[in-house]
Amino acid sequence: MSTRYTRRVLVATVVTSAFVGWGSGTALADNGKSPVTAIGCLQGEREYRRQHESSKFAGTGHGLGNEYMLINAVVGGPDLRVDPITQQEADTNCIAAGGSGIAIELKGRGESTLTGMIGKRVVIHGLLLHADDDVVGTSGSYNLAPGTRGWFDPLRHDNKLREIAVQSFSLVPVAPPPRQVTVIIEQQQTVVTPAPPAAAPPEAPAPAPEPVAPAPALPKTASPLPAIGLIGLMSLALGVGLRLFNRRPRVA
Repeated sequence: MSTRYTRRVLVATVVTSAFVGWGSGTALADNGKSPVTAIGCLQGEREYRRQHESSKFAGTGHGLGNEYMLINAVVGGPDLRVDPITQQEADTNCIAAGGSGIAIELKGRGESTLTGMIGKRVVIHGLLLHADDDVVGTSGSYNLAPGTRGWFDPLRHDNKLREIAVQSFSLVPVAPPPRQVTVIIEQQQTVVTPAPPAAAPPEAPAPAPEPVAPAPALPKTASPLPAIGLIGLMSLALGVGLRLFNRRPRVA
């Protein structure tokens, strides 16, 4: 009886210890939630596992179609600054850039709202799980290195990555295209001033008319006396003729 009782006590102790250990691990998983903002590229957990199955931190499960990972992630406090991206970056599938940066496993009810966002850059607002001792110094940065941190994973299906319970999300804002300013460069017109026409040579002055030589004065050889005599003679003849005319007899 004592042997059986001892065995029962040992079995009960082992079972109790197992449940206590599981319970403590679960309690650790539920405590230490810290509000954070995370920025990164959204990838399906199934695809992430296919790419990282050989990693020592990867699990052996295959994930579900509605479970997601945040790769190339940047995690900070709730007021983390989110810089806008270009339209070209927004249109490009960001998974092609690879997942060499920090990877975060997304959890919670808000995870289902991410449907259709694979390959896009998103901003996740949520709670960082297992964050009891994650804050490094006073800078507010987080220790995001993978590790055990109290996960209870008997089937070894866990990625052993940091987890964020999604509360809400948004796409990374897109910066407006640079304003195109049309610069009109006026063509400088070269004004060619025509050379002034050559001045016409001054006309030669008309030759001065040759002075007309005055008519040579006639020699004063004639005298007015003959003309005077002629006039007197004619007057005398006229007087004689009038006298004779008056003396003719008049017919009654």
